[in-house]
Amino acid sequence: MAVGSLGSLGIGSGVLTSDTLNKLKEAEMNAHLKLYNTQLETNTSRQKDLAELEAKLLAFQTAVNSLGDTSQFNKKKVSPSVSGDSAAASLVVGSLSNLSNMKVIVDQLAQKDVYQSNGFKDKTSTVMGSLGIKGDSNGKASFTITQDGKDYKIEIDKSTTVAQLAEKINSATGGKIEAKLVNTGDRDNPYRLVVQSTETGTKNNISFSGDDELLKAMGWELDKNSISAGGLYGFRPTDAGDKDKDKITGSLSGNINQEEKLLSKGESTSLTFVIKNGERYDRFTIDIDENTTYKSLAEDLKKQTNGKVELSFGEDGKSFTFRATNGGELSLFDGGYATDADGNIDQANYSRDPNAKKLLSEKFGINLDYNTPQGYNVASNNENHIQKGMDAIFSVDGVKMTRPTNTITDIGPDITLELKQKGEISFNVTQDTEAIAQSLESLATAYNDLMINLNAATKYDPDAGTKGNFVGVSSIYNIKSQINNILLQTITVDGTITVGDSDTSDGVKVSSKVSLSLADYGLTLNDGVLTFDSGKFNAKFNEDPEMAEKFFVGHNGFEDIDLTGDRVSKLDSGDIEFKEGNFTITYNDETIDLSKTANGDPFKLTGKDDIEKAKNLVDHINSFGLEGLEASFEIINQGNNNQQIQFRIKGTSGSNLEIQGDKDFLKKFGLSPKTIYSVYKEETGTFGVLKNTMGEMMSSDGSFGGYKDSLTKESKNLNETIENTKKSIESRYDTMWSRWAAYDGIIAKLNNQASVITNMINAANNQNS
Repeated sequence: MAVGSLGSLGIGSGVLTSDTLNKLKEAEMNAHLKLYNTQLETNTSRQKDLAELEAKLLAFQTAVNSLGDTSQFNKKKVSPSVSGDSAAASLVVGSLSNLSNMKVIVDQLAQKDVYQSNGFKDKTSTVMGSLGIKGDSNGKASFTITQDGKDYKIEIDKSTTVAQLAEKINSATGGKIEAKLVNTGDRDNPYRLVVQSTETGTKNNISFSGDDELLKAMGWELDKNSISAGGLYGFRPTDAGDKDKDKITGSLSGNINQEEKLLSKGESTSLTFVIKNGERYDRFTIDIDENTTYKSLAEDLKKQTNGKVELSFGEDGKSFTFRATNGGELSLFDGGYATDADGNIDQANYSRDPNAKKLLSEKFGINLDYNTPQGYNVASNNENHIQKGMDAIFSVDGVKMTRPTNTITDIGPDITLELKQKGEISFNVTQDTEAIAQSLESLATAYNDLMINLNAATKYDPDAGTKGNFVGVSSIYNIKSQINNILLQTITVDGTITVGDSDTSDGVKVSSKVSLSLADYGLTLNDGVLTFDSGKFNAKFNEDPEMAEKFFVGHNGFEDIDLTGDRVSKLDSGDIEFKEGNFTITYNDETIDLSKTANGDPFKLTGKDDIEKAKNLVDHINSFGLEGLEASFEIINQGNNNQQIQFRIKGTSGSNLEIQGDKDFLKKFGLSPKTIYSVYKEETGTFGVLKNTMGEMMSSDGSFGGYKDSLTKESKNLNETIENTKKSIESRYDTMWSRWAAYDGIIAKLNNQASVITNMINAANNQNS
């Protein structure tokens, strides 16, 4: 019950009023809640400032994470020799590639195979009616589109419109071939059906078979001497039947002389053998010239088909058999690859040859059944074949290549080459230092913004009597020192240094431990301000990009093994015999015995002097090609009387290295039996450390994250305490009101009784007077 909800309180006493009780409650509320409200105001102010500080920290953390990520150091910059619309190609190189340069010559772009039909008056015109096709006895007609060894039969009737024909083609081919109507603007017959391969490349070329009359009327008259590679199924002999489909047999009236030449002088032809296994077709074209005999044909056939087709001769001396050795269905085509207008071989098409037909008939007694449908091309001069499907033809660093697409992704790991037009272009691929430099610039900006905010939040000015919200809060105050300690640290990494004159060719880079700081890479901290010098960064980074990555990010992996032998001199004056087991090397779980060469021949170390022998031994070890293992030697005091040889064996693939053999024999080369174990090492670079530190700091268990959570909990607790205190005081004054109301009633009753007695006394006095 709220105090003052009944206005009659105090009527009896004139003292215990609602106003009095409200004043008492208000005074107590102020006394109890003032401290809590002050604390809540401070908490709210700190949370607001902390949110601003968190935004600055997150911006700084983002810059740090970028520099602490190895992918930042694997980005590549591609510089083309030609740019813009005139570029023959473009190149994208990812982090997994080691490519440094590439020269590309584009001779031909891949393109789609495109046909157009003859014109139609309207898109709703019926095909058969417009073309004057009667069809079969049921008034229907059909043709087949062949692509990449698959046949798509298209059936139409007298009601089929040209628009519906396009839909039928699209539906039947499942998107492999696209058909659409195009309005050419022709006055009489503006609509043409355009049929094209969805993808580029000769393997997607389109060919036809079926109703010759319909195809001719459509504008696609067939040339049955020209067959698309994807539509070549071959023919079986006229009398072959359905048995033994893996064989084609024949015989001659006279005996077969296997040394007999198959063609006359100056003649040549080709035969193509087709093997069908399920939906797969293998095609092998065998060229035959004036020197080819029965015997050499059998040899060529076995060799060029990798044994998949063989020619055998019967014991009767008159018969022979072509056989698919894998059990597939064997067919023949009387011809070979077509040739283009320039005489170049066109492996996308096959052409029949009368000489091949004659050869099969006269030398093998085979007559083919040409009723088997093939994927026929239209005539080469057919204007309705408006674009011929082609493969891309190009060269990379002098190596000629073909691909069915202009987007090439298989010439190297993480490399994408996009062919654009004919021409020549070179690419230079380098480490993308610009991205790293931009990240360092962003880091400096984010750091300076953070420190301005942090300094203001932790500053105390006794003269002005002002202080930041986080004065005395160690979780916030220590952020600056945590970050600066890492930014200013010097760490040692494996790298290279230049011995000699670094500005001339006399300088030599050698492996060494190198102490580095961010100042070496152009990032300096002066008077609390972080600045970045991109010129200094680029110069230092380019000295040794791998060392820079180790300094910035770190490096995890097995340490290289570097075995250095003792110095030796005066190797045996003669040849050194290597016996089995005298000198073995085990690396990457592979053991080599140096008594044998890589080809398995006995090895003897020869040489006119120590240097030549050392070189021959090193070459011998390296000839085995153990991945990650390299042998070398150093000449000490070359040319002096105390000249010595020192052998070294280095392993870089993380494997243990084991040298075994005869102790005395190994001693000749300054070596001894031993096993050196590769040690796994984890090194964290400057930004790797800072990345981890920032991650821990911002987490709920970290200094900043923990303090943020504590403010949230404190705010919640203060609000709960304030609410509970209010409820407690309200409850107590409600009880007090009830009691005061009762007391006021008693007082009113007593006052009433007193008034009655007073009245009675007054009345008695009046009667007596």
